[in-house]
Order: sequence, then C-alpha cells, then structure tokens
Amino acid sequence: MRLKSFHGSNLTDAMRLVRESLGENAIIVATREDETGGVRVTAAIDEVPQRDVSGVASLEAKTNGSEALEKIAEALMRHQVPPSLAEKLMATSTQFASDDPLLALGAAIDTHFKFQPILDDKPLILVGPPGAGKTLCTAKFATKATLAKRPATVVSADLERAGGMEQLAVFTRLLKLNLVEIEDKHALRDVVILQKGNPVFIDTPGSNPFDERERQATRDFISAIGEAVLVLPAGLDAAEGIELAQEFRALGATRLLITRLDMVKRLGSILRIAYESNLPLANYSASAKVTEPPLPLNPVALARLVLNIPAAKSASALPPKAATGAAS
Repeated sequence: MRLKSFHGSNLTDAMRLVRESLGENAIIVATREDETGGVRVTAAIDEVPQRDVSGVASLEAKTNGSEALEKIAEALMRHQVPPSLAEKLMATSTQFASDDPLLALGAAIDTHFKFQPILDDKPLILVGPPGAGKTLCTAKFATKATLAKRPATVVSADLERAGGMEQLAVFTRLLKLNLVEIEDKHALRDVVILQKGNPVFIDTPGSNPFDERERQATRDFISAIGEAVLVLPAGLDAAEGIELAQEFRALGATRLLITRLDMVKRLGSILRIAYESNLPLANYSASAKVTEPPLPLNPVALARLVLNIPAAKSASALPPKAATGAAS
C-alpha cells in the first residue's frame, strides 16, 4: 500500500488532488488542518491494482467505500478531533471497507473506546466539578425509575451549596419520592442497606479534585458505594478535562457521563477526554428536561452523534467482531 499526502485550500480542493493523483480507489487515511493553512489529506492506494471478477459491481463498491470514508473524515475534522486520534479512527474505518459511514465509524469507535452504560441495578453516585449537571441528572434518573414504577430513593450529600437541597426537593415532591440528606459515608452506607436493592440515586456536592479536603470528602462518599460515575459537561477544554477525569478516576470514578450535549457543535474535546483518560463512556444528556433521561452510549450511538445522523434514519448494526465489546 502506498501513502501520499495532499494539501489544498479546503477539503474539496485536497480531495480533488487525491482523485487526480491516485484515482477513485484511493482510501482516505487522515484529514487534518495544516499548520500552514488549508487542509492536508493523507490517502492510500494499493501499489499493484488487483483485478476482480465481479467487474463493475466491485468498482462501485470501492467507490462507495471511499465516499463513506470521506464523510467520516469530514465529520472528524468538523468536530476538531485531535489529528492523532482522527488518524487512528480513519485507519480502523478503512479496514471494514463499508459503504455505510455509520457502520465503518461505529466499528472504529468500538475498537478505540470503552462503553459501560448505566443500569438501575445498583446504587448510582454521581461526582464531578461544580456545575457539571449532577443534580439534574440525579433527578432525571429518579424520574425514569418512577415512570417505570420502581420505588426509588434520592440521596443528597450536597448540604453546603446554596439551593442544592431545594432543587432536589422540588423534583422529589412532584414525584412523591423519598429525599434523604446525609453528611458522611457511614450514613450513606446505611441508607443503601435500608433500601434493600431498590434504586438509589446519590447527588454529591461539586468537588474540586485538586483541593485535598474536597478530594477526601469525595473519596469517602465513593468508598461507601464502591464506584462512581463522573459527570462532565461537553465543551470543556480538552487538556483541563483530561486532568479532571484522571483525578476523579484516582478517587474511584469508573465511567463517564457527558452533559449539555445540546449546547455544543463539536465533540472533539469529549472524544479526547474519554480516550486519554481511558474511562468508559456511560450515558449522555442532551436536554434540560427532567423527563428526558441521559441516554446510553454505545459505538453506534456515538458514531451517529459524530456524523449527525438521527437514530431513526439508519438501522445499521456493528459487525459481529466489533459488537462483542470495545477494546482500549
């Protein structure tokens, strides 16, 4: 296989150069903004073209596959996915040779990311920095359980923030749920034991993981449950988000819930945070409505978000190998 890079003033110009030089069978390996301006595209083609007895059908399939890869490349660049990660995703997408960009990108995401959606089968404790959306997500999960006619209990450890308890109290009164205030890990552990397997949703105060006192308080609450879900808003600076994720992971956070997805147009920073922190992606919230719970994330769901494809418009599924689980 021969690799060659092409530079154009925009993606259309660069792709035109690729087609003129390497032909329609060229496979796009990476697309990035060039440091000198414009766009640089790296493409690949077999050194010795192989003949195929299926003739025109084979050529059409290859052309469609190239179009799918172009759509993936355009989406990754639009979301400002870091070049190194974009190259990995593009290189993996080419291995599936699919004419469906959702299928190809979903399989690539499945290879490079981990997923662990949230279930209601054990207590859920949400942790994260101030303003991440933990209280709203707590109310969302409690609402979902209530609508499913499952007796749920809401626990708040957020006793210091002004209005913290009041916000949850409004939700729980409307849903006719128990709202329990706790001050330490021992009380939290006792609440969970008393619920005897019923859903328990725990809202913690916004924590600064770089402050030792707040670190210890967060660590104590997590230790009472065993694991926690880190809540981070979309739109964070990637470098800051990675440091936050790493600190909370050290405290016991085992997966990542993304909020405010409806407020951003680019997912590059979230992809980088999840990839470099090595935290499995759990769910995402794209609405401020308490009746719309955080949706589970999986490779196809994330690929749809990147490609901006509504869920109802494609029924594609991952190939058997990709669907068996995500690798790091």
